[in-house]
Amino acid sequence: MFPETRWTLVLRAGRAGAREPRALEELLSLYWRPVWVYLRARGASAEDAEELTQELFAELFAGGASPDVSGERGRFRSWIKACATHHHLRWLESGRALKRGGGARFVAMDTALLERVAADATDPEAALDQAWAATVMERALSRLRAEYDAGDRVGGFALLERFFGAGEAPSYRVAAAESGMSLPQLKAFVHRGRVRFRELVAEEVRDTVGSAAAGEAEVSALFQALQ
Repeated sequence: MFPETRWTLVLRAGRAGAREPRALEELLSLYWRPVWVYLRARGASAEDAEELTQELFAELFAGGASPDVSGERGRFRSWIKACATHHHLRWLESGRALKRGGGARFVAMDTALLERVAADATDPEAALDQAWAATVMERALSRLRAEYDAGDRVGGFALLERFFGAGEAPSYRVAAAESGMSLPQLKAFVHRGRVRFRELVAEEVRDTVGSAAAGEAEVSALFQALQ
C-alpha cells in the first residue's frame, strides 16, 4: 500500500474539522516560495506577493482556503495553485489594501533569484512549477548532505556536490586523482550519490500526492520544469 502522506493527512484533518500543524508546516516550507513566484508572475508587486502569500498560508493553517480540489483528483501542487489563484482574485476584486509587516516572513528567500524565475517563466504556472522544482531539489540535496555529514554514507559530500552543479561537471579523471580514488571507484561513488538523491527527491514529492503513480508523474514533471 502506498504510505500515508502529508497530503492525505491534511485532507483528513480538513474533513474532520481540525488541522495537522506539522503536516502544514512541512508543506509550507516546500510551497511558500513557489506561491510567491506565482503571484509575482501574475502581476503582484514583490511586497504584495509576500503579504498575499502570508495571508494564504495563514488561511491554510486556519482551514479557510478550500477550493474544489481533492487529493483524489489532483496533486497538492494543483491544489495550492488553485488556492493562490482564488486568493489573488479575491484580493483584486475587493480592492482592499494589504497590511504591511503583519508578521515575520515564514520562509527565507533569495529574492533576486526568485524574481528572475518569475520574469523568465513563460506564464505564472510555469513560474510556480520552476520554483517548486528548485525548492524540492534544494530540500533533497540538504537531506543528502546531512546523511554524509552524519556518516551514514561512505565518502565526502564536498566531492559529490561538484557533480551536482548546474554548470559543466568536473573531469572524472582529474577528480579521481585529486580524491585518491580510482576512476571506477569515483564513478561508482557518484552513481550511488545520484541514485540516493533521486530517491530523496521522490520522497519529497511523494508526500504531496495521493498515489505511487502520481508520485512518479510528479518526479518527471519536476525534472522537466528544470530543463
